[in-house]
Amino acid sequence: MITIRNLTKCFNTLVAVNNLNLEIKQGELFGFLGPNGAGKTTTLRMMAGLIKPTSGTIIIDSHDLALNPLAAKQVTSFIPDRPYLYNKLTGRELLRFIGGLYRLPEQETAARAAHLLNLFSLTDWSDELIETYSHGMKQRLVMAAALLPRPKVIIVDEPMVGLDPAGSKLVKDLFKGLCARGATVFMSTHSLDIVEELCGRIGIIQDGRL
Repeated sequence: MITIRNLTKCFNTLVAVNNLNLEIKQGELFGFLGPNGAGKTTTLRMMAGLIKPTSGTIIIDSHDLALNPLAAKQVTSFIPDRPYLYNKLTGRELLRFIGGLYRLPEQETAARAAHLLNLFSLTDWSDELIETYSHGMKQRLVMAAALLPRPKVIIVDEPMVGLDPAGSKLVKDLFKGLCARGATVFMSTHSLDIVEELCGRIGIIQDGRL
């Protein structure tokens, strides 16, 4: 499902990711560990297509991200460690916008949005501006937006940041269920407890090397 070959990213003289090679299978929940500055977030952002690698190849669901970026991104959702949202939209409007980006039918988007807003306990706030949301609510909305298009691959950077215990349990159960149904989750985290509970395999990155 995910193949990474000889992936390298340099920022001037700094080698942030150095010749990374990974193979992640369909249905796998893979944990990506390492200290701050090790190259975790840079790797995830390259996988999500947000920054271009200096060299190397990323293949997602048989699509080369460099050669066919739209096809690769169509099956991928990225959940960053901080919620970046359009604060002047409501939660429901944001999900409709995401559905439009993925070219989902309006009726399907509306039904899916209602389900996810309820799942993440955001229904009562769905027609309020996002700028009025708490940090935890924004993080839950990011999760809802990521799951809206039913992605095959979910790339997650520190998934439990800003979530209360109930929210963390919900996300853990969601990830388990998604992988059981064939989705692939690539998760960066500092938490060994989360990795031990959720992940079948892990990779540890240090100074850009696996």
